[in-house]
Amino acid sequence: MDARTGSNPAGTGTPAPAQVDGRVSSDVPSASTRRRGVPRRVLFPILGVVLVAVVALGYRYWYNTTHYVWTDNAQISGSIIQVGALNAGQVTAVLTDVGQHVSEGQVIARVSVPEPLATTAGGTAKLGFTNTENQQTEVKSPISGIVVARMADPGSTVAPGQAIIAVVDPTRLYVTANVNETDIDRVHVGEPVDITVDSLGVVLPGRVEAITPASAASFSLIPQQNSTGNFTKVIQVVPVKIAVDYGNLPLIVGTSVEVNIHVQ
Repeated sequence: MDARTGSNPAGTGTPAPAQVDGRVSSDVPSASTRRRGVPRRVLFPILGVVLVAVVALGYRYWYNTTHYVWTDNAQISGSIIQVGALNAGQVTAVLTDVGQHVSEGQVIARVSVPEPLATTAGGTAKLGFTNTENQQTEVKSPISGIVVARMADPGSTVAPGQAIIAVVDPTRLYVTANVNETDIDRVHVGEPVDITVDSLGVVLPGRVEAITPASAASFSLIPQQNSTGNFTKVIQVVPVKIAVDYGNLPLIVGTSVEVNIHVQ
């Protein structure tokens, strides 16, 4: 190495530090100084951003869990009325179909009622049809609404009370939300609710109308049997009826919604 010029004659590509009066000049920072200085200037802003984000998320989580009860285990509900004949017989005509509007008292089907034609040796009456007018009975809709199901066609044989069509009143729909039992004590009748309807992509206002005094499992056809040896605790849900202000929007019975209840 040439001590006067500070050059490296070996050609290693790394310039040697300049020397003045036999001392190494401090104008060029060392590699260790560069490694310590650059990360600190970048690290502190990153830590600050992360800290602010964590605090903001924590506050938002605390605020939401304190002021709201949220669930997506909810759906549009309505009273579906099954309409059928009071007598057993054979369906001769169905005068409406799915999606059509029917009025209260409107004839929706006709059923031919069998008459005794003969008597068996054991004294049992043999029923049959003679195709006379007095055998025809009309089936009328008890409410005004929309037909949501058709369960019989002309030629079908129906039992007394067996449904031919199902009707729902589109002006009397509501939301059934299943709330966890751990949160139900915070929900009260009259509290406002934000309802997000998946099928429409809109948020509608509503309010808690009733809280069912029984869990959803209480209505199961096969109740849960908890024996001592194999009991596993499962969080139960409680149905909550929510009135929804939907105006003329075409809500669909059974479709999913998300509810956000404003609790006190």
